Amino acid sequence: YLRVVWVRPQHQLGTAGVTPGPSPPADNDLARMHVVAGRPHTALHELTQALHTAPEGYGVHALHTLAAEAHLEAGEHREAQAALSRALAVHPHHVPAHLTFSRMLQANGSRAEEVEQWLRRAVALAPNDPHVHKHLGQLLLEQDRVEEAVGVWLRAALLESSDHTTAFNAATALRLAGRNQHAETFYRRAVELQPNDVASHRNLGAMLHLNGKLEEAKKHYDLALALAPGDPQTTANLQRLSALVNKKGPVLVRLH
Repeated sequence: YLRVVWVRPQHQLGTAGVTPGPSPPADNDLARMHVVAGRPHTALHELTQALHTAPEGYGVHALHTLAAEAHLEAGEHREAQAALSRALAVHPHHVPAHLTFSRMLQANGSRAEEVEQWLRRAVALAPNDPHVHKHLGQLLLEQDRVEEAVGVWLRAALLESSDHTTAFNAATALRLAGRNQHAETFYRRAVELQPNDVASHRNLGAMLHLNGKLEEAKKHYDLALALAPGDPQTTANLQRLSALVNKKGPVLVRLH
C-alpha cells in the first residue's frame, strides 16, 4: 500500500517580478511580519501607514499585494480582490499579485481552470523564478496531472537546487509517475539538504526499499526512527523490510 503526503510549497510574496525602486517604508516590513505571524488586521493598519508615507517612485503595487495577502489571511476575499485589482492597475505584470490572485481564487472555490490561468501567466512573466513553478506544480499534483507536475517540479528543482521542499516534491511527483530511480535521486537530495528531516529519511528508505536496495533502505529507516522514535509508518516499513529479507515476501511500503 502506497500513501504519499507531499509537503506544501511555502507561499512567498515578493520573490518574483518586483520592480526595483527606493527602499520600502518601515511599515511595509512590519506588515510582512504581522501577516506571517497571523495578525492580518495589524498588518493592514501598518500598510495603510505605508501607503501614505511611500516615497515617490516606490512601487505601491507591492503594498497593495501585501494588503491582499493580509485580507486573505483574514478571510476577506472581496477586499483581497479589490487590493489585487489596485496592484495590477499600477503594475499589470507584478508576479506576486498573480500568485496571490491564484491563491484567492482557490480559497473562494473558483474553477481550477481559472486558477491555472493565473499561475501560467505568472510562469510566462517570470520563467526563471522557482516560486511560480512551485505554485503551478502544487496545483497540478492536486489535480493528479502527474506527468505535467513532474516537468514543472523538475524545472523548479533546476532553478532552486538547494531548496529542500522543492527536492522533496519533485521526488514525490516522480514517484507518482512511476519513475522510481529518478525519485530516489531527489529523495537523496532532500536528505542531503535537511539531514534531520524525518519524512525525507522515511521516504528515501521507502524508495530504496521499492528499488530493491534493502540494506541502504534499513539505514534510512533507522535514521528516521532515531529522529522520531516509535514513528508508526517507519516502524511498519521496517517490519515489512525485515519480512522481505527473511521470507523474500512482496515489497509493500508506505511513503509519507
